[in-house]
Amino acid sequence: MPDVPRHVLGGPADESARSLSSLKSGRADYTSGMAEPATDSRAGDDGPLFDPVAVDRAYLQERARRRARIERSRAQRRASLRFWLVVLGLLAVGVLLTLTTWREVERLFGL
Repeated sequence: MPDVPRHVLGGPADESARSLSSLKSGRADYTSGMAEPATDSRAGDDGPLFDPVAVDRAYLQERARRRARIERSRAQRRASLRFWLVVLGLLAVGVLLTLTTWREVERLFGL
């Protein structure tokens, strides 16, 4: 192997001396190969950060959802009322048929 100084080849002895000197100087060599932070490409842009048409569309969609939710609630309430009216009507018809049948049985058999 040719005579090459140790600090040119690098190696354990060279690296420890280099890291020690970088710590003393307050500079970190291990960040020297790091990429620069990305810049904000919209920094000089004065345009809106949102699409006004999309905002209007979302507003109208939310109103439609709210309207549909209210309508479902009203329909459910009406269905519940219809159910109980039908049950009450069937109960009334059942009581009427029972009383009529009982009266006819009494009249026919003299009970």
